[in-house]
Amino acid sequence: MLGILLFTIYIVLGIMMAAYLLPEKRPMLRLWAGGVIGIVALMWSNVPFSFIFGFTKASHLCGLALTVLISFGLYTYRALKDKLGLAPGRNWAERIFGKYTEGFTAEDGRMMLLILPFMIFGIICLINHSFYDVNGTYYTGQCTYGDMNFHLGIITSLKEQGTFPPEYSIAPGNQLDYYFLCDSVSSSLYLFGLGLRAAYVLPMAFGFLLVFMGFWFLANSVLKSFSKASVAFVLFFLNGGFGTMYFLDNLRKDPGNFTQIFTEYYHTPTNFVNSQGGTTNICWTNTVVDMMLPQRATLFGWMILFLVLYLLYTSVFDGKDDPKERRFIAAGVLAGLTPMIQTYTYFTIGLTAIAWLVYSCIRDKFSWKIIRSWLFFGVPALALSIPQLKIWIFGAVGGDSFISFAFNAYNESDNWLWFWVKNVGIVFILLVPAFISASKKLKAMYSAGLLIFVVTEIVKFQTFAYDNNKLYLMWYAFSTLIVAELLVNCYRKLEGIKGRQVIAVILMIIATNAAILTMGREMYSGFRPQSYSIYDAKAVRAADFVENNTPADSLFICYNNHNNAIACLTGRNIFVGSGTFLYSHDVGYQERQNALYSIFNDIDDFEKYRKEYGFDYAYISEYERGNLDKGSFIEDYLKETYKMVYDQDNIRIFDLNSPL
Repeated sequence: MLGILLFTIYIVLGIMMAAYLLPEKRPMLRLWAGGVIGIVALMWSNVPFSFIFGFTKASHLCGLALTVLISFGLYTYRALKDKLGLAPGRNWAERIFGKYTEGFTAEDGRMMLLILPFMIFGIICLINHSFYDVNGTYYTGQCTYGDMNFHLGIITSLKEQGTFPPEYSIAPGNQLDYYFLCDSVSSSLYLFGLGLRAAYVLPMAFGFLLVFMGFWFLANSVLKSFSKASVAFVLFFLNGGFGTMYFLDNLRKDPGNFTQIFTEYYHTPTNFVNSQGGTTNICWTNTVVDMMLPQRATLFGWMILFLVLYLLYTSVFDGKDDPKERRFIAAGVLAGLTPMIQTYTYFTIGLTAIAWLVYSCIRDKFSWKIIRSWLFFGVPALALSIPQLKIWIFGAVGGDSFISFAFNAYNESDNWLWFWVKNVGIVFILLVPAFISASKKLKAMYSAGLLIFVVTEIVKFQTFAYDNNKLYLMWYAFSTLIVAELLVNCYRKLEGIKGRQVIAVILMIIATNAAILTMGREMYSGFRPQSYSIYDAKAVRAADFVENNTPADSLFICYNNHNNAIACLTGRNIFVGSGTFLYSHDVGYQERQNALYSIFNDIDDFEKYRKEYGFDYAYISEYERGNLDKGSFIEDYLKETYKMVYDQDNIRIFDLNSPL
């Protein structure tokens, strides 16, 4: 398929660019960096041309040509600089993609063995959470029952309508002030013929692999030890505190208190905010099933984040006499491209850069060499990001509810210290001794984590304080590095003492049991019969009809359920979508939402809004009848007044441009 071919070409071009960026690094690391660069290029290359041609195949072909030009431009620059000549000769593969003759190291193999069970888990969850078909009904798991609908609406509307800059298909007329490139990457594959489900899953599967590899390469570059990097890896991706204790009470009389982890909606040891007896305040979301799996922006944001942090770390801490300008420039370019992939990633990079800039300038006594190196990073990071922030993000942060000062807003009810102890667990308890025992270099590295934590503790970055977890988890990522250093050093000092392996296993079980139970629950929730019906067969059949028989920019009047099949599966516009999505984006939707009741119960109001907003179709299903009928439902009026173009499974669609 052309979609798979397009994706493959970008990955290959990314590996080619990585050969210029990191020619001295081993093949596995270049493959990781190349995969990240390739996906970022697929996201971004069509954007400048989409302003001209719309989100179309023409803009994508122009973007592909630009990416090829950049790739071979870097090849040419390197060839001329190294005086090798432009003709690749017999060693063309090595000249274009870098040296692979040394092969992969034993450490690469051990790293992939570490990642393998996490990847298997991720693939299983992607398959059984991504709207899979059982007898015509689409099913999903617990964590994707909400957010996936919003992402599907962006993916399908971008592909179907091609409007650029895009608008909310669930609030037409309002520009999409959201970092939508995490979704447009799937829209691109969908546009080139890949099925919707495959287009949704394929980039995410690669994203999972690249995030896992990225964190490990970053941890290994900081800790210089496979065992320490592996411990940090496990602590980060199996993050959880002491939330399991809430499910161990009164088990003799009520064993269901534990089994509810696997049966109730979001009653998990890492995400259990409220219980029947009161507020439990467990909200230390698991990095894999609460972040990477349902939140595509976080997944792709972390994918690029770990590469940028790797480039900055190796430039600042591993090369005092050689600031490695090439890596600073690359890190700056990648950082500048992050706001429309995930703005929280941009904030994380910015805060990290501030901390490490201060450290390196003090260390090098404000030498021009280090200042110039940081300018190589800062200039592209700002120059590329400012237009994005102006066009898209500033529109979303204009409301008073987006950014505000609020100390410890993430904590709803607990004492400050107890909140962090019970949520983060072992890692938080060991932070102080880990920091005290850390080397000066590790302390300097961790300054970025401390700055992120302090800023996140006093600033609420979005409507919901819950969203601050996207920054808290980056503080936690830095924390796992210094805690892993402490744990492995202590383990080594216990050499010769019987039972140290048992102590280590017990400690890791305490540190990870909440995550393991949460992840087990999530995987279980995606299998039938535990999985959740997200679009029933009736709605799917109606959506197929709409996709094949209505103009792509049609406006439907219907109920604003979060899993609206018209918005999610067909890419058509609906009058107003779920407030669950629009409120968090500070989009004014209440007036339209309130109008739904009068529109569907008052003929005069229906006609007034139809003319004002230009409704093209009216969609009537159980959702509309069950939620909007106030005793004077207008279905009979529609039947008598407008052409009914679809009547099946108790779903009716009326063409409002074809009066009888």
